[in-house]
Amino acid sequence: MKSHELLHPQINDREYTAFTLYFVYACVTYAIIGFSWGALMGGIPAFRMFVDTAPHGHLVLLAHGHINLLGWVEMAIFGSLYYIIPRLVNRPIYSMLLVKIHFWMHNVGLMGMVILFTTAGVIGGYDPQPEVERTVTHLMAGVGIFGTLVLLANIIWGYNIIKTGKLGTDSQ
Repeated sequence: MKSHELLHPQINDREYTAFTLYFVYACVTYAIIGFSWGALMGGIPAFRMFVDTAPHGHLVLLAHGHINLLGWVEMAIFGSLYYIIPRLVNRPIYSMLLVKIHFWMHNVGLMGMVILFTTAGVIGGYDPQPEVERTVTHLMAGVGIFGTLVLLANIIWGYNIIKTGKLGTDSQ
């Protein structure tokens, strides 16, 4: 084994590098979406009025907030720690399979949440009829299901990072 491979685990592992970069690329994509969404809400008076005054307009704000927090911020953290922790403990990531599951589960969960939050907010609009309220309630149940996917993905991430760190410290 070469000395740079000892200091940088997985340096030649294309799959590990690719998925670490996927988190970074997702971070950039969500940041652009979130920043643009915020600019539109602030810059278009009718849009701003809708999210501020419509009975379910706040759900559009929740979608925007989740894109920024779970998309931009969390993806940056995940990509960074997937890169840093193996180098810190001088060991490869505990499970590449868990990295892949985490990536896809988190993205599917986040996109489901954002789409359903937005749809519920728009459908709720200014007309709180009982059938509209039922539809919004069903959509919000879907948000809960997709949110659970995100939570499970984050637990998988935490487990993988902790196991990577423990492997590194247990064997030294």
